[in-house]
Amino acid sequence: MSYYEFCFEASIEKLPIGNGPKVLRYNVVILPDKLTKTLPFNEYPKLRIIGEIGDHPIRGAWNPVADGRKYFILSQKFLDNAELMVGDMTEFRFNIDDQDYVDIPIELQHALTLNTTLKAKWDSLTAGRKRFHCHQVSSAKQQKTREKRLADVISQLGC
Repeated sequence: MSYYEFCFEASIEKLPIGNGPKVLRYNVVILPDKLTKTLPFNEYPKLRIIGEIGDHPIRGAWNPVADGRKYFILSQKFLDNAELMVGDMTEFRFNIDDQDYVDIPIELQHALTLNTTLKAKWDSLTAGRKRFHCHQVSSAKQQKTREKRLADVISQLGC
């Protein structure tokens, strides 16, 4: 018996997203149709999940494609760490996650602890807007850039 409620095998694909000159090609796993029909996409169009691919932890959201399919983005870094590549078959296991979950970078956690005005504004944001600001900070590769982006987020929130 698996800890995860949902499990399937799929290949890792390159999926073009966008129109015109701004088409991006993402590494993705496509959710099988039979699972798409059983999950609460009517309530949560970008259903957040937690699970693993192989033995590597994942956390994110199923995203919609215009044709009704759902895809999960895999970063190149994740693929490298998992020793996977486009075309490989892999086992994908997951549970539905807390739809309001936000992974807050430590720098932002610290700022929220120290600044009550910032904390109040933060608490008024939607989970999606919080994830956007967290990504701004956490996607920086260098500490100096993370600090600059943290200052930008604080400024954007009017603090």
